[in-house]
Amino acid sequence: MSSVRFAPWIGARYASEGFRGLRVLLVAESHYGRKHGERPTVTPEIIKALALSRKHPRATKKLRRHSHFAKIMTATSNRHSAAGFRGVHRVEFWERVAYFNFLQEFISDKRVEPPAEAWVRGAKAFAEVLQVLEPELIVCFSSRMGSRVKLVAGNRPVAVVNHPSSHFAYEQACPVIQAQFDRAVQFKAERTATASAEKPIFRKWLEATQGALPAHGPHLSPEELAAAHAEWSKLMAALDADAQVALANDAVAI
Repeated sequence: MSSVRFAPWIGARYASEGFRGLRVLLVAESHYGRKHGERPTVTPEIIKALALSRKHPRATKKLRRHSHFAKIMTATSNRHSAAGFRGVHRVEFWERVAYFNFLQEFISDKRVEPPAEAWVRGAKAFAEVLQVLEPELIVCFSSRMGSRVKLVAGNRPVAVVNHPSSHFAYEQACPVIQAQFDRAVQFKAERTATASAEKPIFRKWLEATQGALPAHGPHLSPEELAAAHAEWSKLMAALDADAQVALANDAVAI
């Protein structure tokens, strides 16, 4: 049973072509918000709304693009300004990479320190994501999370830079990322390629990415918002119940 509560974003060309010839997994810390906003497809919903500027079909207006994703795209592309990126370039980038938030629960605010148990659960989920996605390069956008990511990543190349909202500078981030790109090329040449796309959980996450609607935020009627929150609560409760059953079965087996 999967320990991943929030499915990663997987670009349509991540497995077949990748970004600059590599399977690149971008890792950030967490989603922020109230617990009733948790749902399995939150990550692809957010990418579509805040990175690709798409509008939910029933929302009264779309959410504004967020600089978090622009900075990630720009630094990973080894550029120092997002000014030249147009919509087609954003689509091209995000369809070639994967993106995952390490923590598998919402944090109320970016200034709130996540509980220790959240880091433990996140590491377990991240290990599963690595097994399924088989990235050749990991770019971690959080200096305080870097040691945790490296511990799980093993010998995979990992670039660790500051979070886009905390002391982030292209002049510092780009050389670090580029150095690990160079190392990842060698890493790829020395290992046997794996067919990530053939794994059932990979296909499930890919379908979640492709089928998710852009996040609507508060821009629905009160009735639709209440219905959405109720549906999300059911989905997460079912997912967490399955995880508890799997843990109990593992304990019995031991």
